[in-house]
Amino acid sequence: MPSSSSSSSHLVLVLWLSVIFPSFFFQTNARNCLSWGFGEKAPGGQRDLQISVSGDDSIAMEKTVCALYESSESAAGSCTEEEEEGECSLAAQKPIDVGLVVTADGNSYECFNGETSEPLSTVARVDLGCNTRWRFLTYDVWPIGSVIIAGSTAEGYNFGVCRCPVKDKNYEIGRLYLAGPKMGGCGCKQGSGKEEKVLIGEYEYLQADEGKGHLFQDVASNSNAEVAMSDKDLYPALQKLIADHLSEEDRSTLERITDTQVSVLEEDLMKQDPSFLRKIFSHERYIPHPTLNNKGLHLLRCLLAEKIADSRRRQRGYHKHPDYETFMRDGILAKNFSELSSEDIQGIMAMVSGFDINELPPIRWVDRPVKHLAGDAQYQMHVDTFHAAYKIWIYMNETTVDQGPLNFVRGSHRNTPGKLEWLYRMTVPPATHVLKEPSIRLDVDETELGFEPRSVMTTSAKTTFVIADTSGFHARGMAEPGTIRHAMRIEGPYDGGLPRKNPFFE
Repeated sequence: MPSSSSSSSHLVLVLWLSVIFPSFFFQTNARNCLSWGFGEKAPGGQRDLQISVSGDDSIAMEKTVCALYESSESAAGSCTEEEEEGECSLAAQKPIDVGLVVTADGNSYECFNGETSEPLSTVARVDLGCNTRWRFLTYDVWPIGSVIIAGSTAEGYNFGVCRCPVKDKNYEIGRLYLAGPKMGGCGCKQGSGKEEKVLIGEYEYLQADEGKGHLFQDVASNSNAEVAMSDKDLYPALQKLIADHLSEEDRSTLERITDTQVSVLEEDLMKQDPSFLRKIFSHERYIPHPTLNNKGLHLLRCLLAEKIADSRRRQRGYHKHPDYETFMRDGILAKNFSELSSEDIQGIMAMVSGFDINELPPIRWVDRPVKHLAGDAQYQMHVDTFHAAYKIWIYMNETTVDQGPLNFVRGSHRNTPGKLEWLYRMTVPPATHVLKEPSIRLDVDETELGFEPRSVMTTSAKTTFVIADTSGFHARGMAEPGTIRHAMRIEGPYDGGLPRKNPFFE
């Protein structure tokens, strides 16, 4: 049993969580999902919980998670014993690490992070209306959504809670890095005194259905800025986008699918609170609502984002690029990397995204291996989000079917009537599957939606540059478990591709 080995200036707190399913898809406010207090009695509607989860979403675990603080002042300054019946903000306390609860001497408990132990302190509480669970993550799956933020490192990078598998079906608790050089990795110290090991796949992280919020981070986009306009300006801005970018054909298609006139949907949107309109203008992949998605809200956001991106490309003259027609038709380009200059690559990235050249990220290529796993969810065709998103790969060697290369449905990045009909069926309430996984999975053959059968992106050239709009249907090609496929990706917090900006205003 590890012994206490660091100063008493640290405080720790216990994080007790479980899978709790709401009675309806419309979730409790995220800011209430997790709170902290000293008392043994949880306030009404909350419960102190041990981790003991089971079912399709998680693997049973009986250990208790705890968090360590940088100093006593950072925790005690916002959580006091007088507040034991109330809430204490996790964000204000800023824990810097997580660990597992262990017994110190038979009478007391400590928090052990694989390196040091600290005395236990405040207890974490989960709102009964929230749905939290462990989600298994395979390789090269980033960004992800609905992470419960557990704290920030000493360097200021937010992290969530993850767990690394160890022998005998046990787990070590670690930090899921949401920013910084380790972004997307689960860092665990597996064994006393060992250095942190950062996994890039085959780990689980703590997730909630609610999207971005006070204690949550939706990292499905790198654009987290608020819409820079006053509340009263939101309404005419939405009306102008609809008037400027929806064609009569678009309106007719939406009305046929939803059996609702666009003018009726627009009128209902004008009755919403400004906070809801800000969600509409955000990058959030799906916005739950009891009636508006029946009237076509999600489809409206898809079409507006597509048409705005089209307009941006033409305004900047990218329709003159030699690869423009091919990309607009297929949603994917494959080029011989050895024949491309740095300027060529920048030009392709700008044309595809509609970005100005100076908006493109610095390019530094890093190897990102993918290990194939049995039952990988990435084998199922899906869309990443409702708006265009651009991922890039460089395959350094010939890529064969046996290696499980990218599968892509050409043309599916466009919101055709067939795709819109499918999206409508998937996003009308209760849409519990979309709340759980807003990268919506294709549940029919793509040919039933009017597309040609998927293309398998094998390569014959030794170095092949591939860029794809992953709002189109795509999947990881299947391969024998344990097969490792290598590809070079752009280093940075963009999932190996281009930044995901606000699709309406950036």
